[in-house]
Amino acid sequence: MKKDLFIDTVEQRISAALSWDKQASWSDMPTLAAAARHLCLAKGAKRARPKLCYFFGVAVDSDFDLLADAAVCGEFIHSASLLHDDVIDKGTLRRGLETVNVRWDPLTAVLAGDLLLAESIKGLERCPRNVAQEALTLVSDMTRATMLEAHIRSQSDVLLKQWFYIAEGKTASMFRWCGRAAAALSNEPEAMDAFGEFGTHFGIAFQMADDLLDLQPSASGKTQFADIRNKNPSYPIILAAERSKAFRQELETAWQEEVLTEERIQHLGRAVISTGAAEQTFEAIRSEVNHGLHMLGHYIQRPGCRDIAAWAEGMWQRFAREEAV
Repeated sequence: MKKDLFIDTVEQRISAALSWDKQASWSDMPTLAAAARHLCLAKGAKRARPKLCYFFGVAVDSDFDLLADAAVCGEFIHSASLLHDDVIDKGTLRRGLETVNVRWDPLTAVLAGDLLLAESIKGLERCPRNVAQEALTLVSDMTRATMLEAHIRSQSDVLLKQWFYIAEGKTASMFRWCGRAAAALSNEPEAMDAFGEFGTHFGIAFQMADDLLDLQPSASGKTQFADIRNKNPSYPIILAAERSKAFRQELETAWQEEVLTEERIQHLGRAVISTGAAEQTFEAIRSEVNHGLHMLGHYIQRPGCRDIAAWAEGMWQRFAREEAV
């Protein structure tokens, strides 16, 4: 099984699933399809979840066609969450393009996300039933986590256990499902448990790394200190608030203001770094990665899992090598 061929197959199936008769002017389906394609087929899509499905599938010799179905499902659920997130956050840019809620409107973004969720489950009709059942659980977990994320926005006293609940629901649950789905296709219960546990820890590390990238200069591909700007209590920000009462009080005052000046944002961002929260986040990433690799057990020696291990280890080594913060 070749990775490039697999990803190309996933791309083709995404495109096919979102193709409708554009001449059907009496229906709004072409608009929803166009909006969904705008996000799902954007060149900036990294396809991390299909790649994870692929590597796990290689490790247990999963059926190519069914694995591609699972990968498309994962990508659709992820894309649906992005469409909904951009409405909640009033996002304007995604994968280098205008968000759907800007190019069309928030209603189209919400309904396009709903459409992707429906297509994601429909696409699993050839897979074992437990794969679809766990996909539904995944959607439920992501929904609950998103609700809490919205409720804690602008709060300076967020608990780490709340951050973990959100990260496990929005990110780790998807990585867990990718591993368990790939193993389920080969009917390997032991691998389902091992891959699922790894996916949970790797997903947590993945979200921590994303939060840590926010403290880097804009060359990293993200606007520096965007979490401060968006009043989003990220992992390093929560750590900084726990480590420094003065910072927490300053953050609380700032986040009560309707608009933050760029000078204030830069000051608060540097304050997060000065508490040592960035270094602590880096160590937490390494801990989660190591724990996840341990959970792979003997599977870590198999093709596919070796690629996943290299991917996971590279996540935290990148920060150590670049001394990014």
